[in-house]
Amino acid sequence: MRAMALRKYGPLEEMEKIDLPLPKPKKGEVRVRVHASALNPADYKVGLGQVKFLRARHFPMVLGNDFSGVIEAVGEDSDWKIGESVFGFLPYGPFNRKGAFAETLIARTDEIASKPSGVSHIQAAAAATPGLTAIQGIRDAGKLSSSGGRVLITGVSGGVGSVAVSVAGKLGAVSVGVGSGRGITLAKQLGASDVIDRKQQDVFAFSGAPFDVVFDAAAAYRWKQWKGKLKSGGTYVTTLPSLSFLADKLQSLGAASGAAMVSVKSKPSDLRLLGSWLDSGLTITIDSTIPVREAALGLAKLQRGEVTGRMVVDVINGF
Repeated sequence: MRAMALRKYGPLEEMEKIDLPLPKPKKGEVRVRVHASALNPADYKVGLGQVKFLRARHFPMVLGNDFSGVIEAVGEDSDWKIGESVFGFLPYGPFNRKGAFAETLIARTDEIASKPSGVSHIQAAAAATPGLTAIQGIRDAGKLSSSGGRVLITGVSGGVGSVAVSVAGKLGAVSVGVGSGRGITLAKQLGASDVIDRKQQDVFAFSGAPFDVVFDAAAAYRWKQWKGKLKSGGTYVTTLPSLSFLADKLQSLGAASGAAMVSVKSKPSDLRLLGSWLDSGLTITIDSTIPVREAALGLAKLQRGEVTGRMVVDVINGF
């Protein structure tokens, strides 16, 4: 099979097309013919060696976590059938040696879900990681307990933040966005009740608090900055582990509000929920679609902050 891979950490422009052995699924696995993937900040951070813990230190390294495609082989005792369309994302962790910038990949049967027929591979791949990050971040880590709650979302022009505005609405919450430039218009289009222009306003002076959840999709702030804007029992949720977060987590013990981090997992039940929302009109903002052979150029653009929403990778036609 063909794949786009790095021979070492470092310049993304050194990503090249290589041939790899066709993988065989084991018990509890399927082989998926990848139709589409999508770019995440984790991809360029891993490729540059900045966050090595998110993928096995194994070369040649094939990046890409999100995928949507068609099952072409099944392992022993699988209930999945050849020809079924599925979507999901590969694990973010040091044991993952696979990548979606390849013609095929091996996925665990308990980490995928059927792609609804009314949802394209492009939409499904674009939604997988940010959709579940938003669901698990707001609903689970944020402990949003009831319809009508108020959620503040940072980074609304980014992949996770833009999807989170739509997800918050599906969870019955009222959302307020934090962003700038194109993100302001986008967040309003997606249903945010208000948007704070972080370049023109003091974000902490916003009068619409308190919030049930502050979902820091951009991982740009800290709990201690937002604790005064959270309701009693409210939660600040970040998407990135850091020493600063650990310090805030300790300080929040016993406080009126809490600090949490979402570590996204590819849960079939959440994928099915996301798929049903996509099928009923959940908006996924797609900046552009690029062929997989141009993945390095797309990652460089993402790193420069030039992408609004999601950049999708055409794998099936892109080599």
